[in-house]
Amino acid sequence: MKFILKILSTVRDFLFLAARHWVSAIGVALASISAISFLSILALELSGEARGNYMGIISYLILPTLFVIGLALIPIGIRLLRKREKAGQPTGFPVLNFNDPRLRSIALLVIGLTVVNLMIVSTATFKGLEVMHSDAFCGGTCHNVMQPEAVAHLNTTHENVYCVDCHIGEGASHFAKAKLRGATQMVQFLVGDYSRPVPQPTEVPNRICVRCHATERFSENRLHIRRMFGDQEKAVEKYTIYWMLVGGVRDGQWHGVHKHNGLKVRYLADPKRRTITDIEVTRPDGSTDKFTAKDTQAPAGAQWFEMGCTDCHSRPAHRFSKPESVVNAALATGTIDKDLPFIGREAVAVLKTTYPSREEAQKAIPATLQASYAKLTPELDAQGKAKVAAAGKVLAEEWAQNNFPDMKVTWGTYVDFLQHDPGCYRCHDKKHANAKGEVVQQKCTGACHDTIATEEEKPEALDVLFP
Repeated sequence: MKFILKILSTVRDFLFLAARHWVSAIGVALASISAISFLSILALELSGEARGNYMGIISYLILPTLFVIGLALIPIGIRLLRKREKAGQPTGFPVLNFNDPRLRSIALLVIGLTVVNLMIVSTATFKGLEVMHSDAFCGGTCHNVMQPEAVAHLNTTHENVYCVDCHIGEGASHFAKAKLRGATQMVQFLVGDYSRPVPQPTEVPNRICVRCHATERFSENRLHIRRMFGDQEKAVEKYTIYWMLVGGVRDGQWHGVHKHNGLKVRYLADPKRRTITDIEVTRPDGSTDKFTAKDTQAPAGAQWFEMGCTDCHSRPAHRFSKPESVVNAALATGTIDKDLPFIGREAVAVLKTTYPSREEAQKAIPATLQASYAKLTPELDAQGKAKVAAAGKVLAEEWAQNNFPDMKVTWGTYVDFLQHDPGCYRCHDKKHANAKGEVVQQKCTGACHDTIATEEEKPEALDVLFP
């Protein structure tokens, strides 16, 4: 009991000393409030209490900053107090007599508090870095700004890859640059001065991609089966089947669609990289060539880029769909009943309609589809109406996955270059020619893929694949 009373007496003496100057008093208040708040939030988190995006910023970034500021103000205030008490005398360090029991108690208290403070700051620093590394911080903190990218990220094979793993390079310098850039972006967000939509593309160096994807590893051909439906009254299922020649290095030679990795390619294009006018190629043997699109001038703001993974895989972790793709997938999986008359046509039409907000779309899409079928097939029975209602719900959800009016993101806003046009045909258009008149070929079959069936209702290959 005496020991506890002695500690309390020491704390009282220390607080009395610190409170005698307003600067140190503010420091004590800031340090105490922020420490208590931090420990309370940490206890809630350890108990399993869910926290939002802002709670992480407050607990592991803002509170520790206030805590350190408060700690710094305490000795400053005490120093100012000493100077005021010794006005007219030379300033210097006070004489510390550790034979004084009161002074020893205060010194031990300060040492103990310093250890505790270091533990708090270390924990907060670690947790702060953890918060800034999370997808919730990147995709949720700035509300609707990054919402399209955050939602699209969940619809790709990269959904378990952290944003920072691709968008921040390795090392402390890249981390520091990213945080400085983030501070600028925070100011832009607060004043509302940011791009709508977020610009494409975002530069991701090859060295980040190859940490997971080996560029030279040979990959076997991959079979793709695409199912699609037309606008007819009765939805007719058609198939496109092809081998994707992924390729890589085998027996010292590059093969398949990744044959580009064996070349060094530079190109002159607009900032969005949709229009390419000049191509420079350096082959493994050191020979070079230049191909220029005749009768095509370089677009405004054109600059030279070195070809990398994201020049083809432009949306690997933030992929948006097209209305036709959404409807084809829903009909193929049965989430929309293909027995509904003209369902392909009506579904695509309702998806392509413009809606002022996501909330309005959630209400209008099912209602519009039901109104269309009320006119188109008024004889629909209760079961048919239920199918229309279910289809409307599915389409509303799919629309919300791909459209964000606040950020001016709609169908086709972000272009995926992993397709013929726009994609491969930016270079392989038979228009880019070198000095000898040789053009960049547009040879797909045997180089990139081998087609087995193209939009066929009953391709023979299906009997072979699924006997």
